Amino acid sequence: MDFADYSRFAFAFAFVIGLIWTVATVVRKLGLDKKLRGITGTQGRLQLVDVLFLDPKRKILLVRADAREYMILVNGETSVVIDKLEERHETVA
Repeated sequence: MDFADYSRFAFAFAFVIGLIWTVATVVRKLGLDKKLRGITGTQGRLQLVDVLFLDPKRKILLVRADAREYMILVNGETSVVIDKLEERHETVA
């Protein structure tokens, strides 16, 4: 193999990586990645509001479902509902 074969390989590899990056960027911009994974976001009934990582195995999630908010402790394979809150609407002055 000579230099031309190596350079052809390098350019083809760069082209394929660039093509993958371009397609991924377009999919993300159009929101198709969320639609393909079934994530509805703010238009759906379920929304992840905030996450607090306590340590590598434990985290606290604040989840909004309809008009209620739930604080959930996720500990490895188990999860416990810590608190149920009514949604509070704050007015901006």
